[in-house]
Amino acid sequence: MRNMDIDDCVAPEQIWSEFTGMPGEPPLARRCGELFAQQLYNWQEFATAYMEMNGAWLRELNAAGHTLLAQYNPGRAVSATAAVDASAVRRRPCFLCPDRLPAAQRAVRYRGDFLILVNPRPIFSPHFTVAHVRHLPQRLAGHVRTLLTLAKDLGNDFTVFYNGPRCGASAPDHHHFQVCPADAVPVEKEWEKGRLVRAGKRTGVDFALRDLPGRGLVVMEGRDEGAVAALLEELIAALEPGGERGGEEALFNLLTTYRDGLWRLFLFPRRKHRPDAYYREGDDALLVTPGAVEMGGLIITVQERDFLRMTAPLVVEILGEVSLLAEEVEKIGEIFEIFTASAPQ
Repeated sequence: MRNMDIDDCVAPEQIWSEFTGMPGEPPLARRCGELFAQQLYNWQEFATAYMEMNGAWLRELNAAGHTLLAQYNPGRAVSATAAVDASAVRRRPCFLCPDRLPAAQRAVRYRGDFLILVNPRPIFSPHFTVAHVRHLPQRLAGHVRTLLTLAKDLGNDFTVFYNGPRCGASAPDHHHFQVCPADAVPVEKEWEKGRLVRAGKRTGVDFALRDLPGRGLVVMEGRDEGAVAALLEELIAALEPGGERGGEEALFNLLTTYRDGLWRLFLFPRRKHRPDAYYREGDDALLVTPGAVEMGGLIITVQERDFLRMTAPLVVEILGEVSLLAEEVEKIGEIFEIFTASAPQ
């Protein structure tokens, strides 16, 4: 029997289809594809935003042999300029709560507790938001298994990403993940090019610390869901001393894939939310808010001038300002005995 409190959060007309995880169901990826097609046909605002995104400009940059991408997507201006301080969030209605969704928006109800929604201001084709039906704060603790299960349910063609409440989430007050096509974020193909700083193995999990242009990256791989979840939770806990503020979550972004029985997680530890240039005025201003997508090497710009001035050194400078470097991550890992094995010589 369903939890009636959860059922009361969602109106029946909001549900396009449902995925429970029971044997014999159509794949979740198919359900999402059907939702995307329905919304493109029946929701004019989304269809317009999607067409504008398809016309977005894209430039390829190169930083020390690594591919970076810059996208000019003015439709993302609302997200890029969102006020996410506590007082501003308290004053505005939550746009991810079911009763605040646009009338034309429909969802795939996912395993009872989440709604899979097309993102109304997309970066990718397709781009989904996976929002909890309840108004819970954005925090990964307590939802790690959901993250891994979601990646598995979506399969080889999608990547799930998570922005912390002070690391690019435009809804820090409502728990959610996002979904994009597999390999749409450069780091998924570029991570092995980074300098290997540390590598190790736990039962059921391989992990490595790599030094990418401007930021450190922790990569975890494993086929044992419990072991992967345990190491991820341990790493997040290790980051807390450097990011904890009044009980808030540590600063990090995360991308998760499930390919042919293997989970792969890309975790970017952070030091701050936005670069200083974001708050400047005039010609020195740079309206870029790094989240998981940017940390992964796809820089979203919402102003033409920012797009045209974007260079590889500037991207590295932005990422370096908001990131922990590999050496800093290594020190945290050593203190908490996470990175216990030296990198191979």
